[in-house]
Amino acid sequence: MSRTLRAVLGRALAGALFMSAVVFPLHAQGGTLGAPVTVTLAAALPPSLTVLVTAGAMQSIPSVTSGAINAFPTPVQIRTSWDLRPNSGTLSLVAYFTTPAQAMASGGNSISSTRIRGRMASGSVPVFTPINGAGAGGVGVAGGSLVLFTYAVCNSNACRRQTRTDPLDLQLDLTGLTLAPGTYTGTLNLRAVTY
Repeated sequence: MSRTLRAVLGRALAGALFMSAVVFPLHAQGGTLGAPVTVTLAAALPPSLTVLVTAGAMQSIPSVTSGAINAFPTPVQIRTSWDLRPNSGTLSLVAYFTTPAQAMASGGNSISSTRIRGRMASGSVPVFTPINGAGAGGVGVAGGSLVLFTYAVCNSNACRRQTRTDPLDLQLDLTGLTLAPGTYTGTLNLRAVTY
């Protein structure tokens, strides 16, 4: 090995030893710690509860027969979806008329909600029942409501997060009643509630 190469290697080795002597002791000594600072994190997913009519939103009987039961032609398909907090209590779907005495009207003539009957075989109403109840959970109108289904919301994902579709069959019960000619119209409200 030449003298020049030995001199260069010697200087490199001396530099490396000097650096290790200077750098490593500094790491071993530690540094100054500042006080900890906190960051608060929050993320919210609000509960959801929706009702959607997927078919049958327009119900019409082209020619009503007085003194008889008249069926509306197709069921109303209702999809209810929810994603609720655990143990949210009871969930109900309520059908109601805002003014029960005039659920359907034509000019000065009207049909009360007691003459309109609903059936939700997959829910709480397996037979045709007049829409003349009290409602549930503060939803509905006294004398003009029908609770279509009631469901207990528990802690498991299977019951607190769900979607169901139910058919609602409707009838106009004119037994013992002769209607004045006219086109009778009305609005049936559907609303889900937890309580």
